[in-house]
Amino acid sequence: MKKVGDLLREYLREKGWLAGSPYDALFRDWETIAGEGLSRHTRLVDVQKGILLVEVDHPGWMQMLLLRRDGILVAARRAAPEVGLEGMKARVRAETDRTGGDR
Repeated sequence: MKKVGDLLREYLREKGWLAGSPYDALFRDWETIAGEGLSRHTRLVDVQKGILLVEVDHPGWMQMLLLRRDGILVAARRAAPEVGLEGMKARVRAETDRTGGDR
């Protein structure tokens, strides 16, 4: 037996009312887009005006991300062609100490 939520989603999809965001595939498939190893140290934060904003957990991973930028953009464009991706920006994620304050 199907759940009510699943039935409702099917109905909305059939009516064309559940198209979803064109950005969903980028966030959902980030592990595939960036690759398994790199995705463990990066996070897609936002997409603004065709630019991916990615956070990394260490400056060394920033270098790896930048080295793989072209391949990541190709994979991201393939995952979400309607977004019109033009580039990527990256930043190192701010660390916090045990009390929650910035270091």
